[in-house]
Parts: sequence; structure tokens; C-alpha cells
Amino acid sequence: MTPLARPRGKRLRRLQARLLLWFLGAIVLAIGASILTTVLTASDNDTPTRVVSRHVQHRLARIWDDPVATDKYVAELRETTGLDMRVRRDPSLFAGRPARGANGMIFEDGVAYVPVVRGGTIVGALELRTGTPAPQLWRVGVALGAALLVLGAAARRVSKRLARPLEHLAQTAERFGSGDLTARTGIEGLPRRWVAEEVRDVGRAFDGMADRIARVVLEQRELLAAISHELRSPLGRARIAVEIARERPDPSAALDDVERQLVEIDAILGDLLASARAGLADVHLERVELVPWLRARIGAEDLGPIELVVAEGAASTKVTIDAALLGRALHNLFANAWNHGHPKEAPLVVNVSISGDRARVAVRDRGPGFSDAVLPRAFEPFVMGADAARSPGAHGMGLGLSLVRRIVEAHGGAASAVNVAEGDVIQGAEVRFELPVAS
Repeated sequence: MTPLARPRGKRLRRLQARLLLWFLGAIVLAIGASILTTVLTASDNDTPTRVVSRHVQHRLARIWDDPVATDKYVAELRETTGLDMRVRRDPSLFAGRPARGANGMIFEDGVAYVPVVRGGTIVGALELRTGTPAPQLWRVGVALGAALLVLGAAARRVSKRLARPLEHLAQTAERFGSGDLTARTGIEGLPRRWVAEEVRDVGRAFDGMADRIARVVLEQRELLAAISHELRSPLGRARIAVEIARERPDPSAALDDVERQLVEIDAILGDLLASARAGLADVHLERVELVPWLRARIGAEDLGPIELVVAEGAASTKVTIDAALLGRALHNLFANAWNHGHPKEAPLVVNVSISGDRARVAVRDRGPGFSDAVLPRAFEPFVMGADAARSPGAHGMGLGLSLVRRIVEAHGGAASAVNVAEGDVIQGAEVRFELPVAS
């Protein structure tokens, strides 16, 4: 056993013991509460047994001084009930014997005595040979002990069903927290009889959380590695341009080159920040009217002309968005269209429509469209169409559409892309995203 496994084994045993003690305590408390409730709520009214017993006592007390009448009455009782009974007139037989049962009846070795009281003194009794032993406390104790043993065994089984899966969850959480992003509970693979449904729900929730966190962490690691590599190129070119500027009497051309490299660095860092925010769901939502927001956002673009077309019924649509983050996604759509062949003099077309409970925003360009190889992977990170016509000075590393998808999904929406064709000729591409309409 490893040093790490030994404390876990002790922890499992302690957890099982605590759960078992809780269950046993609950069982004992339930039994005690049942007994106490029975005693406290017992009826003070006469039961048939008490009525008959008291009637016999009173009748015998009245005729006790007449032995003939007493024997006759007892004979009638014997004939009526079929019980073996006789009169005992020696009161010393009952000295020191505790009374138990209704009206002070005394039980001893299968014999019941109904005492006859006159003037507050026991003068005799009616002896009944029932053949049934008197109720004894030890029998009650044995019955309760047996019940406690059976219930305790059931409680132990339940505690094991809870303790073992919970300890497995704890170990999985420790592995995941220590950096093992592949750690999962595998709760669905365990037999249902081994795991309580409540623990199974916790395991499912943990696995879902671990999947999301692992995906975000891995994407961030991949993104940081790629960006750290991409930053070296513009930084290196900027450094060379600075050295050239120092040697030239007119450094304006070299400084213009430095400015271009800094713009590219700024764009890369902007993509990094937007990706981090979308991946970690760090969105600050506010409710806005979609069309006025789009008009304001389009008005802030200076890359080229943009035409907004609003379908009937979509003018008053409201959505819940992070304006800065979704604005970044929209800018990426515009930049992607202009960087990949859309004519600068022709306006991009932005169509807004309603589809069920979703608002759709589609950006249509007139470039060469997506190649057959790129279209299915258009929203994957670092995918760049080598055969797409890129505008002079275009920069990027294939994160534009990937960020669009991540930002839209962080808003509860979805993104898609298609080529627009007239006959067999591709006339451009359309990239669209859908957002839930605010109720």
C-alpha cells in the first residue's frame, strides 16, 4: 500500500463509521420515539379486558364472604370461558409480588392472578392457568436488539453505498486539482446497485464540470503557445525596422513599418484577450435592442462600407449580450470578409432576421468563398485558407472565426458558415450567428 493510499483507506473507514453511527443513532431515536409516543398517547379509557377484569373483581369482592356463591360464580366462569380457574383465599401468596397488567393483575409462570380487594386489602385472588408465560422485559429487549441488528446491517450496507463512491469522488477531485485534467469519476460505468442515485448525480455534475474546465484550459494553453510563437515575427520585424531607422537620415519609412508591426501585435493581443474572456465565460450581460446596437457598431467600423438589412419583425428585437465581446466578434466577421477578397468599394451586407425564438445576424461578402477543405473547419483555431485571396496588409493567425464561435456560444448561441452560389459559381460567403431573443 502506498503512503498516499493508506490515509485514503483510513479516511474511507472513518467515513463509513460516521455514516453507520448516524444511521444507528437515527434508528435508535426512531424506536425510542415510537415507544414514547405509544406510552404518551395510550388511551386512558377502559379496554374490554379491563372492563371484564374489573367486573370479575367487583363481583368476587361482593360475594367473597359466601364461599358457596363464590364457588358457583367461578364454576360459571369456568364453564363459560373454558379456562382453568380456581379461588385462592390465602392473601399471603401475593406478598412481595409486583402487580403487572390491567387492574393490578399478577403474572407468574403461566399463571395469572386477579386480586380480590376489600377495604383496600387483598383478601384473595382468582387463579387463571393460561399456559402462556407472563410477558418478560428481557424478551422485549431481545426483540428490540434483533430489530436493531437487522436495521444496523441494512444501515451498514447503505453507508458503504454512500461512502465508497464519495471517497472515489474525493480522490478524483484531488487528481483533477493536482493537474491531471483527464481525471474523471467514470460514475456511469459503475453498476447501479453500487452507487446511490444522489451520488451518481454528483459524479455526473463533476465529470461535466471537468470536461468544460479541461477544454478551456487546453484551448488556452494551445492559444498561448501559438500566440507566443506568432508574436516573435512582428516583434523581430519591428526591431529590425528600428535599427534601420537609426541608420537612415529619413526614418519615416522604417517607422511606418514599426507602426504596422505594432498594429499587428495589438490585433494578436486583442484576439488573445477576447479568447480568454469567451473561454472562461467572463461575460457581462446587458439587455439591448439588437438593431440600434448593430447600427452603432457598424458606424464605428472604418474598414469599408457596410449595409444593414432588417427583415420584417426584427426591428424591435431585444437580446442579452456583452456589448464589447460581441462587438469584437462582429468586427472579426467584417475584417475576415475584407481580408479575404471582398471588394473594398462594395458594401458588406448584414442581414438581421428572426427565426423562432432566435435572432439571426448574417454577414454576406462577395469574395471567393471558402474552399471545400476549409469550409467544414472554418471555425477551428488556426485554420487559414491558403487559396483565399488575402488583401494586401492583411494579418492574422486563423483565430478570427474561432473567436466568433466561442463568443457566440458564450452567449448561448451558435455560429455557421456557407458559400453563396449562383448556379455553379460561388458568389461569396455568408457567416451567420444566432442569439436567443430576450423574453
